[in-house]
Amino acid sequence: MKHRLKAAVLIIASCTVVGSAVSAGGAELSHGSSPTTEDGNWSVIFTTYGWIPWLSGNTVIKGRSFDVSVDPSDLLGHLDWSTLPAWMSYAEARRGPVGLFNDIVYASFSGSKGFAKDGEHATFSGHISADYTQVTVEAGGAYEIWQGRNPVLMGTSVFDVLAGARYWHQDSVVSADSVTTLNVAGLEFENGRWFAKSGSVNWVDPFVGARLRNKIGPGEELDVRADFGGFGVGSDFSWQVLATYNWQMCILDGHVLDGYVGYRALSVDYSQGSGTSRYEYNVLQQGPVVGTTLHF
Repeated sequence: MKHRLKAAVLIIASCTVVGSAVSAGGAELSHGSSPTTEDGNWSVIFTTYGWIPWLSGNTVIKGRSFDVSVDPSDLLGHLDWSTLPAWMSYAEARRGPVGLFNDIVYASFSGSKGFAKDGEHATFSGHISADYTQVTVEAGGAYEIWQGRNPVLMGTSVFDVLAGARYWHQDSVVSADSVTTLNVAGLEFENGRWFAKSGSVNWVDPFVGARLRNKIGPGEELDVRADFGGFGVGSDFSWQVLATYNWQMCILDGHVLDGYVGYRALSVDYSQGSGTSRYEYNVLQQGPVVGTTLHF
């Protein structure tokens, strides 16, 4: 693990040095979320990233209400490494003022815990395990409606309007086994049982939004995006805010490689059913993002 970490640091450092040299030499390259072309052809970017959020809010499962308060250490500690634990990527193709984009967030978690409770004449013990998978897939389009000088950031800016849809999938499986041991007159009796619960929920939220791409220097860009949706079609309401700082790291086989850091917040308020079949998910996910973008 230490050797891999050192190798990663060396690669990033080398890319940063090369990127600085190219920028100093006068090369001006697109990066971040703003692929551009001057010959009328399509340009494409592909981003892989990590998002480590805090989760807060509340949820209702089978009519029972639960508070949600999860920090990044809880999420990282319960990733399910028996399969693909997580995948996060963003892709955008652009030609002139038109852009098409796609964003995928997939995460799978698992956890288990034993329990025991002693009484005067009985001991209740068992084991609970839970598996949870969440998938969010976003697809949409962008259209550039303005570009010009930005007097605040002392650079050039481009303003896009956005529209699309966000698909949500949540799947959970909870299983448990329990044993009750009775001690009556010195004699022990055991009674065991096993139960499992599973459920899957899917919905689609339309959304509209805007994005401001600010080129603040050679190989540097500051992007801010916001959208809102749901409108009762899928969830009652949802919103998202994303801000990133992007910089050119290096050129790999003729393709520009950028790095970026930022902050992302995604909130959704969804509900369905009633009584013991009611399901609600009113949760805010927010935290830092870090990734790399490859230009084609």
